[in-house]
Amino acid sequence: MGSSSRFLRLSIGVITAIFLIVGFVTPPFAADMDGVMMSNGKMMMMKAGRPATAMDNAVTLSDGTIVSVDGTVKSRDGNEFHLHNGEMIMMDGHLMKGGKPAPMSQ
Repeated sequence: MGSSSRFLRLSIGVITAIFLIVGFVTPPFAADMDGVMMSNGKMMMMKAGRPATAMDNAVTLSDGTIVSVDGTVKSRDGNEFHLHNGEMIMMDGHLMKGGKPAPMSQ
């Protein structure tokens, strides 16, 4: 086996690893963002990254978190906080601030 074929296999492996790593740390695209968001003091349902409708009742997320119409968030373990303008919670329970993931501890 020649050194050029080893170099080619190594290069392909490194490039593949880079793409895998970038894929795991890249935030979701706006089109993938379904959740709820505090916008100008009102809670809005978000579909594909865009405001769809105003919330008219509490929403239970897939992780058991409950988000109230006034922006109060109560996690399954009992922690409670209030969303501020621009904060969004994805339907899987991940908190987003300014389009970036953020920890839930408030």
